[in-house]
Amino acid sequence: MQVKVERETSFVRFVYPFALSRECALGNLVEALRDSGWKDERFPEGDLLPHVRDYLNSSERDNDATAYLLTYCSEQLLQHYSGRLLVDNGASAQGIPFTIREAQLALFRGGIAMLTLEARVDSDCLADWLDFIYHFRFYKGQADDKQDVSAPRLEYEGRTEQGIHTLLEELLQSPIESCSSRENLFMYNLMLPFSALYIDGDLSDDEKRRLLYRVRLCFTMRHDLHPPEAELRPDHPHLLEYAEQIWFTFAQQAAGFVAFNAPGNANDFFRGNLPQRLRNRYFLLYQLALYQKFRLIHLSNRVSQNWLSGDEGQRRRTFREIRDELLEFTARGYFAQVMHQEQHHRYYSRWCEVLQLERLYQEVSNEVREMYEYLQMNLEEQRRKQAEKLNRTVLWLTGVTIAFALPSCVVSGLGMNVQTIEAWDARYGSAWWIWVVALSVMVGALLSVLLVRVINYIVSRDSSDKEAV
Repeated sequence: MQVKVERETSFVRFVYPFALSRECALGNLVEALRDSGWKDERFPEGDLLPHVRDYLNSSERDNDATAYLLTYCSEQLLQHYSGRLLVDNGASAQGIPFTIREAQLALFRGGIAMLTLEARVDSDCLADWLDFIYHFRFYKGQADDKQDVSAPRLEYEGRTEQGIHTLLEELLQSPIESCSSRENLFMYNLMLPFSALYIDGDLSDDEKRRLLYRVRLCFTMRHDLHPPEAELRPDHPHLLEYAEQIWFTFAQQAAGFVAFNAPGNANDFFRGNLPQRLRNRYFLLYQLALYQKFRLIHLSNRVSQNWLSGDEGQRRRTFREIRDELLEFTARGYFAQVMHQEQHHRYYSRWCEVLQLERLYQEVSNEVREMYEYLQMNLEEQRRKQAEKLNRTVLWLTGVTIAFALPSCVVSGLGMNVQTIEAWDARYGSAWWIWVVALSVMVGALLSVLLVRVINYIVSRDSSDKEAV
């Protein structure tokens, strides 16, 4: 029996993740998207936990909403960009026909967005599907020195273009740039494929393991592979067996589902209901895992970019904003569990492990907290030094005041006792008061120096104790 792909059941979704500027008001952007041909949808709820459901399908429809899901209305535009993928096989350009079936846009609070294109290869040849997955994900023109893979040539109704970036720009450029700017979050010129392949035919166990390896890492049938034995083991941590001979694959750059000779027909669960579950529930779980990953990476990038920019006051304000964003993400967007059902929970948990979300969260949380605390400590140190400087100034002024206060009191006392002064003038001569004033000046100066040294010693010891702590 020849190996074939059930093309009516199989599909591939390509995810283009990007970040919006922080100044973008999410509600205003959604209004611009609606005016550009997008319509509102609801995230599939299924067995979502209540707090996740409320996060995704919020009743709010303004700038405080937590997430939006939109689909593109114009099938004509998507059909316009459906055509053939031209693959150079060494002799001639092989044409792989494909159809773009849907464009979907998910917007999350915090500025993370994902554009998804769903495509189907109009062929039952397994090599065509693997070629399509490998090449189509390179969306942006010819490669340059940043990348060693050229974008595919796509033929649309007689015209040829490099990559699918023209469609991406047509879907996003007008509404996005009217409200915000966008920043690519993944590897240069790459989308993330989420593929679901129903494969029928006779394959040995070894061939199945090698095919799972190709799907997981997006290799074509023409790639000459020699994977280590550990990569082909059925208990590999990046593989999850859903049912007998039905597998999920996990990787940093792709998500996959492969069903070998799935039982039943289009009216049964495995070939009828399960493909819809893959499109909604399982794809949503993949989106949520990606959202958390890219949100944390985006926060980490902001930490790196702002650590040396601006003065210390500006950095302190920026890091206060980053800290507040991290706290908001922790409260509203960081999910340890998402769904009730066992299979869905296992799938989501595996993505959390593969993408190392917990480790990434701890890393970002630690760096934000430590750097913010460092800036706060510097601020407290500056305030302490300013207070200490002010105290020393006041201390010296106090000493000077004491030095002049005692002679002033002596002179005032003498001025109020004229008869006594006249008697002392007759007894000690007219210059005796000079010695009295001089003595008071010396005593006042001695007292002021002694007081200043004692208080200065106390202040210095207190400062040393604080620095030691």
